[in-house]
Amino acid sequence: MTIFLRRAVTITLLALALDSVTPGARADEPASYVGGEVCSGCHAREAESWKGSHHALAMQKASAATVLGDFSDTRVEHFGAVTTFLRSGDKFMVRTDGPDGALHDYEIAYTFGVYPLQQYLIAMPGGRLQALGIAWDSRPKEGGGQRWFPLYPSTRTRTYRRATGCTGPSMTRPGTTCAPTAIRPI
Repeated sequence: MTIFLRRAVTITLLALALDSVTPGARADEPASYVGGEVCSGCHAREAESWKGSHHALAMQKASAATVLGDFSDTRVEHFGAVTTFLRSGDKFMVRTDGPDGALHDYEIAYTFGVYPLQQYLIAMPGGRLQALGIAWDSRPKEGGGQRWFPLYPSTRTRTYRRATGCTGPSMTRPGTTCAPTAIRPI
């Protein structure tokens, strides 16, 4: 088959495939999350087994029922950087370095994960969420858990200090754990 004939067949098949797509599949607006309830209408068995799983609990709004970490004015020092986990009324807060390198208080917006560790997401300007560089080990104390620990244990000094809040240049580049995410608060 000649190259011309192959291209013609490919273009024809592509045109037929595009023509067969239903009009509803060509959305004028970007896709958005519709909620698990919509899916469970057709997928009841899967929805039932999902309830209560670690996946169902993977990302939740921060509350007394969802936060597992010790927020009783707990200070974590790592290579000279001090991060404090505290409460302000019903809010869970973290005092850590901001984009300007100075300490700021941030409200914990969401929990991320439940076991064996739980990370915390803070709301940053522009509506993006940022994971902290320190996580809570939710395993039982007898198993070495119930403690804060750095996710980047060998990172030192200023780089770690800025990475603690995931706001410095070292953590906002694409391809790093704390790169800006497309997740938007619900």
